[in-house]
Amino acid sequence: MNLIFDLDDTLYDLMGPFELVHKKLYADKTDADCTELFIKSRAYSDEIMEAEIKGDIPHEDCFYERIKRTYHDVGIEMSREDTEEFERLYRAYQKEISLSEGVEEFLDYCKAHNIFIAILTNGRPKSQYAKVIALDLHRWFDDDHIFISGGIGYQKPDPMAFQYIEKMFSLNPEETWYIGDTYEADVVGADGAGWHTVWFNHRNRECLENCADVTVRSIEELSRFIRERS
Repeated sequence: MNLIFDLDDTLYDLMGPFELVHKKLYADKTDADCTELFIKSRAYSDEIMEAEIKGDIPHEDCFYERIKRTYHDVGIEMSREDTEEFERLYRAYQKEISLSEGVEEFLDYCKAHNIFIAILTNGRPKSQYAKVIALDLHRWFDDDHIFISGGIGYQKPDPMAFQYIEKMFSLNPEETWYIGDTYEADVVGADGAGWHTVWFNHRNRECLENCADVTVRSIEELSRFIRERS
């Protein structure tokens, strides 16, 4: 059994830093649900990253566009200065992230039972690797088992991102599971590569056509899946 994990909002709660900034700056300006805002920001982040790769948006505008569009949808117009303040606080809170409760236990289990594990995450190498350090993920993952889209040249949901790892380690796709929270990037992408998929749908998102092999909604369910299948 091979287990490849997404990073953001799978091994740790990505919404934590976003929610702290929202509460500090905008909770008194809108009654919009913070979880819905966060999900919007994730969707815009994926769109904008694709546009950056194509050369349609410069790197320095990416965070600005992501946050501006997110809050525009709930009637708040943000200036460049507003988004810079949001980003400053967001980056500061990101340095305080920690693994979600229960993650250490199932990673320890994988290591103790010699289960092949790796990480595949979208993003830029510098920012994503900083999260790896903050989360102390080298306790379980060597550097050559950590794959960042900006470093390998393929971004989820491109099947080539998954096949890059498959070829690197000669993995059997029939024995390989990808675990991630984002349906469009994680489930659809890994399914397109011929892998099995676990949709970690802890945000309880709705999906009309769910092609995931397994759907779990909590760390406890995810841990149970790993122990039962290994």
